[in-house]
Amino acid sequence: MQTDTSSPQSHSLIASDRVEGTPVRRSSGEKIGTIERLMIDKISGNVAYAVLSFGGFLGMGQKHLPILARIISISPRMS
Repeated sequence: MQTDTSSPQSHSLIASDRVEGTPVRRSSGEKIGTIERLMIDKISGNVAYAVLSFGGFLGMGQKHLPILARIISISPRMS
């Protein structure tokens, strides 16, 4: 089976490694942290929440906060 990879296709999926490290911003554009992890429900396969990492310096003193997946929106121009 061959697949044509000559032209990029638009789709609704994104790999988790592309999300981890992504800046998290308020609706005003102010950066408040980054996505540290995605937590996936083992039964449904859906993302349950993302872990937001913020504060600290050089990896020390960082705080983590779970953010429910249903309240996260991804900006197409930022992704």
